[in-house]
Amino acid sequence: MINIVIPVHNRKEYTRQCLACLSVQTYRNFKIIVVDDGSTDGTAAMIREEYPDAVVLTGDGNLWWTEATNWGVRYAQQNLDKRQENFVLTLNDDTRVEPAYLQTMLDAYRKHKPCLIGSVSVDSNNPEKLEYAGASFELYTAGGRHLAEDYHYNYRELVSKVTYVESQSLPGRGTLIPMEVFEAVGLYDSKNYIHYMSDIEFSVRARKAGYRLIVNVASLVYEYTEATGIQVERQVSLREFLKGFTSIKSPTYLKVRYNFAIAHSKTKVIYFLCDIGRICTGFLLRKVRIMKPL
Repeated sequence: MINIVIPVHNRKEYTRQCLACLSVQTYRNFKIIVVDDGSTDGTAAMIREEYPDAVVLTGDGNLWWTEATNWGVRYAQQNLDKRQENFVLTLNDDTRVEPAYLQTMLDAYRKHKPCLIGSVSVDSNNPEKLEYAGASFELYTAGGRHLAEDYHYNYRELVSKVTYVESQSLPGRGTLIPMEVFEAVGLYDSKNYIHYMSDIEFSVRARKAGYRLIVNVASLVYEYTEATGIQVERQVSLREFLKGFTSIKSPTYLKVRYNFAIAHSKTKVIYFLCDIGRICTGFLLRKVRIMKPL
């Protein structure tokens, strides 16, 4: 059984199209668990009317991604059928997938287990543009890179060269997790990572516990990048950039990056300072490229 956990908040149309993709999956042994964190746009009513088999858990708007996901995982744990293999698939509503998606995830798990299986992601509006294919990093000076660089951010090139990529972390947008992993490492850390980085931090804990992190090339997620926080290359003002350091909604929120450094890095504060320095350098380089005359 795959328990598909989807946190949502006021994005009814994205949620509708995500559920539509799941409704036509070739693999049928799954349950959809939507955690609606205080939506006011009719999301819950739409789900109950159009997808009555889906479970809807209702929050008050203060769960954010991490605790909303934990609600879904807890529901799956409490309603476990121990006679079969059980998984959680974390998925964001601003995505779409193809009919064989769940089957490709299971096939990859059976080939590589014990492991977590992550998805390749591409731009929904430009499917040849590879957005994610794994990550590499070290825990001393915050060095790292996106493995999509190895394939020139081109999905066709990725497919032509490999069937999977071994990663050092996995995001929450399309990750298949055996239920036993939660028993081994616990749930997502909603105390220290309210919204961003909880998925990365969870996968790092899983890796430390001996689970491989596999990005399966055949498991493709189409990202609506305009609705996500992954388009880090977009142009932002200095004011927006600085505001990101104090915003729960920002991947550069200083509090969560500090918490990760203290919990997992080899050099603690040094790692944190290097991490922030890398973020600032990236911002400045992007500004230079924009200002550079043709």
